[in-house]
Amino acid sequence: MKITAKHGRQNKIHISIDGEYLLTIDEDFWLGSGYVSGDEVDEEELADFQKAAGSRIAFNSAMFSLDMRDHSVREIKTKLLRKYDAESVESAVDRLVELGLVNDERYAENFARQLYEYKKYGRNRIKSELYRRGISSDIINNTLDELFEAEEADNVQRIVDIINKKYYNKMIDENSRRKVFAALMRLGYGYSDIRQAMSEFSDDEYYEE
Repeated sequence: MKITAKHGRQNKIHISIDGEYLLTIDEDFWLGSGYVSGDEVDEEELADFQKAAGSRIAFNSAMFSLDMRDHSVREIKTKLLRKYDAESVESAVDRLVELGLVNDERYAENFARQLYEYKKYGRNRIKSELYRRGISSDIINNTLDELFEAEEADNVQRIVDIINKKYYNKMIDENSRRKVFAALMRLGYGYSDIRQAMSEFSDDEYYEE
C-alpha cells in the first residue's frame, strides 16, 4: 500500500492510501512520523500510523477546547468521546495529564473559588458542582477545606449579604420568605445558617405596617 500526503490549508496534511483519502493530520505530526509521500506501508504499519494519528487528532481537538477554558479530566474526556474513538481519547487525555495541561486539583481550586466569589455559592453547592464534573471526593474535600479555611467564611453573614443584595424586596410575607429560603438552599447553604440569617430580618423596619 502506498501512503501519500497532500498539503491543505494552514498546516493540514491530507493522507491517502492507494489514492483513497484516509485522514487529515497536522504537518508536525506528519514530519515526525518518519514517512514521506510515496512510501509503501503494510497493514501493521498502517494500523500503527492510524492509531497514533487518532490520538494526535484527539489531542489537538482537546487543545482547542482548553484554549477556551480549563476542563476537568472527565469534562475533556466526555467532550472528545463525542467525536473520537475511546482508545484515541484515552491516549490523548493521558498525554494532557502528563503535560499538566489537564489537572483536576488545579481545576477544582480555580472553579471552586469562582463559584464562591462570583456565584456566592455555599459549600454544599460547590461540592455538588465539582462532583458533577468528575472531581474525586478526596480532591473536593481538600479543595473546600482549604478554600473555606483561607476565607474564614461566616456563612450567616454571607447569607445576610445575599439577602440584602438579591432578595430583600422579596421578603414581604411568609410565602415569599419560603421561596427565598429555598433559593438559599439551592445556593448550597445549610438549614440552620439560613434560619439564623433570615431571623435578622424579622424585626426589620421594612416589615412594619
